[in-house]
Amino acid sequence: MQKLPLFGGLTVTPDEGGGKSQLFTVRLDQAPNRPEPVFLGLLINDRDSGAEACYLFAHVPTGRPRLVHDSGSGAREAMGKEVVPNRQCELHADGSAITRQGPVIEARFQVVFRPGFAGPKKLFVVAEDTSGTSTGIQMAGNFVVP
Repeated sequence: MQKLPLFGGLTVTPDEGGGKSQLFTVRLDQAPNRPEPVFLGLLINDRDSGAEACYLFAHVPTGRPRLVHDSGSGAREAMGKEVVPNRQCELHADGSAITRQGPVIEARFQVVFRPGFAGPKKLFVVAEDTSGTSTGIQMAGNFVVP
């Protein structure tokens, strides 16, 4: 994948803290005359790998969140009030959504961490279009899972 400042500025809130559960918000401040991404993602892990991670994506056109499988590839979409788990975390569809206001797109992910995923983690953000062109995984913060 190409690492490009393609879509605009990406951030996550909170960008530091800790807890057994958290509502994370990935925010894209879309740059003028830039394309809109199809996916906004949040990777929570002790390294920049989607394997054995809590790796979440929001599909921007449908507003539906997805949790990546333990292997780091493929994902399961969450709909309605569904809870989608992997070994590291659970994605609660009920608290997850995408909102837009002007050039700002926000993806919210309601996450509950599993006990075996405890310890210090890094928060990474990513945006990607349909062709796979991506911002690359960008370090955005730190989080401690008790």
